[in-house]
Amino acid sequence: MKKFIRVFFYCTSITFLNLAMQFAAAVLLMFLAMIFRLSQSLITGSTDFLSEADINTIAHDILLPSFILAAILTFGIAWLAHVIFKKPFIKRLSIKKASFAAVTVAFVIGCSLQMPIVYIMDLIHRAGVAPELFDKYAEIMEPLTLNQNIVLQIIAIGIVGPLLEEVIFRGLIFHQLRKNVPLIYAIILQAALFAISHLNVIQGTYAFFIGILLALSFVWSRSLLLPIAIHIGMNLSGILLSEYGDYIDNTSTYTILVFSVLLIIAGTAYLYSKSRSSEEEMAL
Repeated sequence: MKKFIRVFFYCTSITFLNLAMQFAAAVLLMFLAMIFRLSQSLITGSTDFLSEADINTIAHDILLPSFILAAILTFGIAWLAHVIFKKPFIKRLSIKKASFAAVTVAFVIGCSLQMPIVYIMDLIHRAGVAPELFDKYAEIMEPLTLNQNIVLQIIAIGIVGPLLEEVIFRGLIFHQLRKNVPLIYAIILQAALFAISHLNVIQGTYAFFIGILLALSFVWSRSLLLPIAIHIGMNLSGILLSEYGDYIDNTSTYTILVFSVLLIIAGTAYLYSKSRSSEEEMAL
């Protein structure tokens, strides 16, 4: 029982550490921005200080920087906690070498995932299923890309976010679960925590299945580099779709969709076959 409690506490605390740091980073940057705005008002003698429009603008402007700051804080605190309790940190991440071909295939799989996800979500939305959940999802996701600097999107959403989430979920949490529960349960549990961390039902639903694929890529390769490549590819393609998706006509959409599905199937089969080949070589 003690072992279960220890594992449960470790996995949930790492998950909610990230959420807490996102909140803390947002509050800190909002506070600093308000102080800066106040100092500007005092210097210029303006009496119009922090209207509702100002607050909304500040909240929008600090959104992506707060993600980056939260990632730095989460990684730093997690590392420090492992040092204090004399637990291995880098070793648990399993950042081992992976072939260039495998990492490239993983990245292509990630890029290919976005279009089928968007298409399936659009079908469900058009069918009128849970419209309030889709409205909430749009309310959360739109500020991440609407009128945001594309470079900042790529850094925060396309690179920093995936790196941190893979360190947390496929690195620290999955490592701990694999040591203590059967593999299938470890895969499902880390995917569930990954889904919960997104704090909305729509994104959490597809994040659960993506979490399973990311864990499988880690199991097959024994390296965190592959799930990182998949995750980065998926997020970067999401940014590109949000920026340029309106320029894609229906014919091109279906062509890209079919091609994406084929790439996902072929890429996944390739990664699995490579893992089987490695196991056979080790057996010899």
